[in-house]
Amino acid sequence: MSKFWAVIPAGGRGLRFGSQVPKQYMTVAGMAVLDHVLHAFLKFHAFETIVVPVPSEDSRFHDLTASTDDRIVAIVGGQERADSVYAGLEWIVAQGADQQDWVFVHDAARPLITQNELHALRDAIDAPACPGAVLGVPAADTLKRVDQIGRCPEESDSCIAETLDRTGLWHAMTPQVFRLGGLMEALVRARTSGFVVTDEAQAMEAEGSLPWLIRGRRSNIKLTYPEDLELIEALLTAREERSA
Repeated sequence: MSKFWAVIPAGGRGLRFGSQVPKQYMTVAGMAVLDHVLHAFLKFHAFETIVVPVPSEDSRFHDLTASTDDRIVAIVGGQERADSVYAGLEWIVAQGADQQDWVFVHDAARPLITQNELHALRDAIDAPACPGAVLGVPAADTLKRVDQIGRCPEESDSCIAETLDRTGLWHAMTPQVFRLGGLMEALVRARTSGFVVTDEAQAMEAEGSLPWLIRGRRSNIKLTYPEDLELIEALLTAREERSA
């Protein structure tokens, strides 16, 4: 039977967040954001190892409460997200993993992942025909394409160029789950062709794969902007109060 592994790239510098502390290490509901993520993955009890690629100069990872768990390994990541993910995959291969093993890739700054969502992904990839699965939610708001250069007046940094049809549009989240060998090949091909991918599904799509979209929860948000921290704090606190 195929084994399950996890890669949680934690090399983000949080430029959009605007903090000197990388956003994955911001404290929320009593723990670092990344600590919440790691505890959720440990609770799932399915992974051989949870691999966390971090920058070589990282000095915060080993302060996390979850970092002492034997199922978690920190390695040196790469310059870009895809490089860090690939470094994690190489580490997994070095442990003797099979090319058909499944790898869950998750954002280090997405601390609200639930056990139900993890189980939904596992159920999806149990289907023989599943090429891989991505957690996501349908787009609910009206979508606008912004014109930042051409037609906007000088007084505006950006203006609406057009309204997009949101039919069939989803917000991709993580985890994203793919076979070890297939994902490695897709990332290598993207790198050699100069194609910068923003998530693992995009690399697989370029290979002609059609990953399955699995409905997740809208609460599974990623910490990107300062205002996200307040919402994540409220959601995590409410969750802890319900489980108390």
